[in-house]
Amino acid sequence: SFNPDNTPNPVVSVIDPDGAITIAAQMQNDEVKYPLVVLSRDPDPKIDTERYNFTRAKRGVVVGFDKVSNELLSERAIPMSLNYKLTAITTSTVDMDEIIKELLFKYSDMYFLSIELPYEIKRRIRFGVRMVPDTSVSTTSATFDYLSAGTLYESSIQLECLGCVWVSYNTSKLRRMTTKITTSEDLK
Repeated sequence: SFNPDNTPNPVVSVIDPDGAITIAAQMQNDEVKYPLVVLSRDPDPKIDTERYNFTRAKRGVVVGFDKVSNELLSERAIPMSLNYKLTAITTSTVDMDEIIKELLFKYSDMYFLSIELPYEIKRRIRFGVRMVPDTSVSTTSATFDYLSAGTLYESSIQLECLGCVWVSYNTSKLRRMTTKITTSEDLK
């Protein structure tokens, strides 16, 4: 989607958490400052079938009217289930524990965000982010890895977004029609 023509230097680069360290190093003239927190999205978003509404997805709901152009603006929406992995990369277990603790306190309950849609109509959508229930903190490297291989300390938590939708807008022109009715007999 971001580079359909396989151009050598695309405008948007999609990288994974391992590649984020290389990009951060380039931005800081090869000086990466730890700790780092890297957010990566599950590459396979799913349609949320529990919230799916056929009419809203196919035809849309009228959300605005432009009096100048005489057009109705309809919003089509498909509810999505988005999952993320939030990874802390540090040089010590103390830093890792402190960052993970703060993230757990923030996302163990629902954390709500609002975004303003940058489309034809100015509308705000509110959604929630929380840690996936019944999951634990996954630690992919520890003290032995750091001492033996120089691997940094790395821990991750799984997040899910609730209330996310993909939206699209359609316009339809309203047409004014007038008719003149005549009768053959006068009505009394």
